[in-house]
Amino acid sequence: MLLAGLGAALILGGLTAVRGHASPAAEEPPWVEQHVEDVAGGQIYRLDGCFTVTTSGLTNVALRIAWYTERNGYGSSFLVDDTPANPNLVGYEQCLSLLGAAAHCSVRSARFGVIAGEDTTAVTVSSLQFSIDPAATPAACPTPTPPVTPTATATSRATPSATPRPPPGPTPTPQVAAEPASFPSLVNGGFEELRGDGTPYGWHKVGGEMATTSSLHSGGGRAAALTSRTGSTKWLFQTISVRGGSHYRLRAMARKDDPAAREALLRVSWYASADGSGGQLSTADSQPLEADSPRFAPLDTGAVQAPAEARSARVRLLLRPLSGSPATVYFDDVLFQRTGPPSAAAATAASEMGTGAAGGPSSPRIGSTRQEVAGMRAGPSVLANVREPRAEGPPGSGGGRPLWPVLLALGVPAAGLALMAGHAWRSRLAGGNKRHL
Repeated sequence: MLLAGLGAALILGGLTAVRGHASPAAEEPPWVEQHVEDVAGGQIYRLDGCFTVTTSGLTNVALRIAWYTERNGYGSSFLVDDTPANPNLVGYEQCLSLLGAAAHCSVRSARFGVIAGEDTTAVTVSSLQFSIDPAATPAACPTPTPPVTPTATATSRATPSATPRPPPGPTPTPQVAAEPASFPSLVNGGFEELRGDGTPYGWHKVGGEMATTSSLHSGGGRAAALTSRTGSTKWLFQTISVRGGSHYRLRAMARKDDPAAREALLRVSWYASADGSGGQLSTADSQPLEADSPRFAPLDTGAVQAPAEARSARVRLLLRPLSGSPATVYFDDVLFQRTGPPSAAAATAASEMGTGAAGGPSSPRIGSTRQEVAGMRAGPSVLANVREPRAEGPPGSGGGRPLWPVLLALGVPAAGLALMAGHAWRSRLAGGNKRHL
């Protein structure tokens, strides 16, 4: 019976999320990619991730959240939540979600990522996102009872009419309002407002390390720093409510001065849900920043139209590294605003240049299109009193210079010579006739 029960548990474990005790040093499989964040006890979290199995032979690949009673992932794991993947699906990207992961009231941090049983190099992670599940209700954790301060007993010297006052209670801790799943408009685009852990309020990350810095910034006193230590794309994001069919424009200042970073760029992803969950409808990118420079440079998607069914958008600030070497880029002065559609001239010029309609999802380099259109307008103009030279064409083609001026030039002298010859001939003829008479 015991063996049968264990066998059934193992079968079910391959189909559903499992939860149990584990020690990261002894029992946890190797991490393919992992990150650590402090969490709030009682909150319900979710983990979304996409990865690809590149080599056959694995027996265990899964999304995992390991919970810790100490901050920063120290100590042994308290509980573990898994969502297993199919290790035999080689060469195809798998995107999974681990939902309803409840942090126990005694939990203070979580380690999350992708695990592989035998070979961590046989799996490539493309995205990871760990966040509070907005659809779940957090558990009520008991509030620790403050110690009771003993009250001094009144002596006979106390005034009889004096009424003893109760000891002062503990000072209430100010409650920090939980961040909403989405904002009506973009907040903290200058990264000036910080959470208690020093990360920028309103912003989240997928992979990498998110921080702020006051030593490098475009405006204000801070900028966001995004660091990668693996070869996958990383990004910061914020979810914003949008109106389907309207046009929006995303702009930001970016600084890329790290040869290990391939490029930095902006992206808008549209969703039919109100909180950025579910599959994305479409995306629109800015021109990538590829050249290294110690200065901040502007990035701009131009005017892009939200799909008619869109209800939210995720503003993304992306870093694409060259390899697994450490790479850092910086972002500042982010703006996401509703705007009008692109002008007809810009859209026509962009179409003629082969980049698609300006601002459309099929034109990933909107910034270059806008610059080329501006350059065309600023180019040299033809003076009103100067005729442009005509192109020469082959004879009989109908193009090039007309032939009548040449014929006219040749015809006038020829006609004069003909008249003179005719007059001389008539004179000789008349002379001959007179001699015969």
